[in-house]
Amino acid sequence: MINREMQKFQEELLFENCFAQEMLAAKKFDEYQRYLDVRKASAISGMTAEEIDAVMKRAQDSAKKYA
Repeated sequence: MINREMQKFQEELLFENCFAQEMLAAKKFDEYQRYLDVRKASAISGMTAEEIDAVMKRAQDSAKKYA
């Protein structure tokens, strides 16, 4: 059985994925960008500048694979 922390993590991942699909399908690009900006601010709370930079670099490198 999955512990509660892992279950919560999986639920959050699934919600974020489904929410993104709904927003994109509805062509609510500006609204979704604002949502992402708020989520980013929340996510970086408590992280060091080095940790943030490392995550941002990985995201940029990954995004280049879709260019």
